[in-house]
Amino acid sequence: MGSRIQVLENGTLIVNTLTDKDAGDYLCVARSKIGDDLQLMRVSISMKPAKIETKLYGKKQVPYGNDLKVDCKASGAPKPEISWGLPDGTVVNSALQSDASGRSGGGRTRRYTLFDNGTLYLNQVGMSEEGDYTCYAENQVGKDEMHVHITVVTAAPRIRPPSQTYARVKPGGNIRFDCEAHGEPKPKILWMLPTNDVIAASNERYLMHVNGSLDIRDVKLVDAGEYVCVARNPGGENREIYKLEIDGNPPVINGYRQNRTVITDVASKFSRKLLDCKAEGDPTPTITWIMPDNIFLKAPYFGSRINVHHNGTLEIRNVRPTDTAEFICMARNDGGEAVMVVQLEVTSLLKRPIFKNPFNERVVSRFGKTTVLNCSADGHPRPEIVWTLPNGTRVIGGSHRDTRHHLGNDGTLIIYNPRKEDTGKYRCGAKNFMGYIEKLIILDIGQKPYILTRPRGIIRSVSGEPLFLHCLSDGSPRPRIYWTIPGGHTLTRPQVLGRYKLLENGTLIVQDTTLHDQGNYICRARNDAGEAGLTVPVVIIAYPPRITTGPPPSVRAVTGTAFQLNCAATGIPKPDIIWELPDHSILSAAQQGRRTGSELLHPQGTLIIQRPKPSDSGTYKCLAKNHLGTDSKVTYVLVQ
Repeated sequence: MGSRIQVLENGTLIVNTLTDKDAGDYLCVARSKIGDDLQLMRVSISMKPAKIETKLYGKKQVPYGNDLKVDCKASGAPKPEISWGLPDGTVVNSALQSDASGRSGGGRTRRYTLFDNGTLYLNQVGMSEEGDYTCYAENQVGKDEMHVHITVVTAAPRIRPPSQTYARVKPGGNIRFDCEAHGEPKPKILWMLPTNDVIAASNERYLMHVNGSLDIRDVKLVDAGEYVCVARNPGGENREIYKLEIDGNPPVINGYRQNRTVITDVASKFSRKLLDCKAEGDPTPTITWIMPDNIFLKAPYFGSRINVHHNGTLEIRNVRPTDTAEFICMARNDGGEAVMVVQLEVTSLLKRPIFKNPFNERVVSRFGKTTVLNCSADGHPRPEIVWTLPNGTRVIGGSHRDTRHHLGNDGTLIIYNPRKEDTGKYRCGAKNFMGYIEKLIILDIGQKPYILTRPRGIIRSVSGEPLFLHCLSDGSPRPRIYWTIPGGHTLTRPQVLGRYKLLENGTLIVQDTTLHDQGNYICRARNDAGEAGLTVPVVIIAYPPRITTGPPPSVRAVTGTAFQLNCAATGIPKPDIIWELPDHSILSAAQQGRRTGSELLHPQGTLIIQRPKPSDSGTYKCLAKNHLGTDSKVTYVLVQ
């Protein structure tokens, strides 16, 4: 009967894997030579529709790259068949599971496993695995399904802190910026260059490593700037900024910042002419002169009539009319090159600049008053006048943009609305092809005084203490300080008058103040440009003495046993404590105690009788004194 139905020797019938078709009557026949016996058995098949037992998953999150396992346990009779519907529409069941080709029906790479218990297992989940999964349980009498939404959790990129984010490299060198990033999925590395171009792969100048590092080879000046490493994945992006500076400068000829400079120059016939080509840069530039007949002379060069010195100066001896031509100085280093073209004219009519007034000058002006500084010069060709202001700014005819400074045709410098900052040294230079001369003009601009220190309200001082009143001022020329005290007397610095002392900086000191020193103190700062004033109200605080802690009216003492009499007082200035003893002698706190006798007076005013005797009995009087008054307390002491 096949493997599904078996009959054992003892007569038992076994039917494996029942189906609905196995329902019906079964007849067991026992037969021998003597006869037969029959037994009828009726079998009915109990069937239950497929049902998914535990529907726990509505939503499930799985980290990117991790494995996914989703259970789908179903019951029913006959046993249900389990299949899974994937987000891309593929259905996974036992038939596909047995596909030995490694691919499912839709051409999907097989990365899943469907276990017999209905569990779906998927390894290395990617973003494409995100979506809705449906488990189907089905048998002959019914069907059930369960929906699970899978969310793939990504980790945003995180760039590991690089070893360096700043580098300074010489031209021609190499540099590497590290940019190692972590995240799920693995981030993609992009680099943004200082030109805002984005590269994601190596090229002839930039080498990108697998770990994201960027190599810059044969560094040039144009490579200076900020480089940005960008790490991206579906979870987001992270950026790290790197700064590259070039440890070098392109050549600069004679201070001109242009790459190409054209100047004109004049030389006298038969003279010796020097054409300067001072080149600065890092690395040190090499200097080459290109002569009119296209001959290249590299410094240093020494010939019969032409020399190129180490510093780049071209020397032409015995200048000829045929030297009227262009001479080109070219300076080069790894950072670039600079070119200076000298258009030389040979003539016999030249004269060095000469000032009409060659002496240095000092000019005094006032605020707001238009000031003219003269600097005219003769020469051939006519000299060019260049002014250098105190702040270093150069003013050349037709080139300046400062509306307060104007250069006249005759070389005068006109300053409109002069201010304090216009004070200083002005250098006037006159130059032509034959030479350069310079003179100095010192300009003083008067400034009205102003007082820097202003007290907030009334100044309060304690009687007997020194009083400091400040009056710091500024102005040009330097102001002179005058103080008028409440009595009407005026002091000017520096001066000492009794208790009043006026310092060089304008501070007034009043020693040992009393109530008579209160009132208005007036400070005046004066110079040639004007005057500034300040009124300082002063109040002197003073109180007469008042004994706050005194001895009792009477005291009983025992012979030979020390006792003390307390006496403390308040007052401004601080009162002096004095004791009058029964013998009418006086004991002052300033005496630090007496050398003879048994009385001792502490500085705070306490009187101690160390070895009292009956003869010490009598009246003791404590007096508190300052210059405003006196207070006293009396006590009678009986020594027994």
